[in-house]
Amino acid sequence: MVLDTNILIAYLNGEPAVIDTLCRWRREGRALLISSISFAEVLALPALAPSDLRVVTRFLRTFLSVPFDDHLAETAATLGRLHGLKLPDAAIAATAAVHALPLVSRDRVFRRVVQIELIEI
Repeated sequence: MVLDTNILIAYLNGEPAVIDTLCRWRREGRALLISSISFAEVLALPALAPSDLRVVTRFLRTFLSVPFDDHLAETAATLGRLHGLKLPDAAIAATAAVHALPLVSRDRVFRRVVQIELIEI
């Protein structure tokens, strides 16, 4: 599964439903991936204190981070054009689409992206 940025933020904010679900998926041995775009988005949060960066970076490194390459860029451009997605959302959707994995997100914009399976928490 590919985790959207909002799921990572919800986990870091201590939201029980997200924490419970991700912990259960880890116990079940499910592969949990993130886009390198999500990695950057989380680290760019203005609310992060410099002392938080090390902890948050360590958390993000517990996931397999998929680099945003030219192939993903082309797919993201197509998804962005077709569905009116902003580039970060298109990049994350492209990661799920290219790897044929469900996208876990709270963002309703992904409901209109028929190329991916959406799991909402």
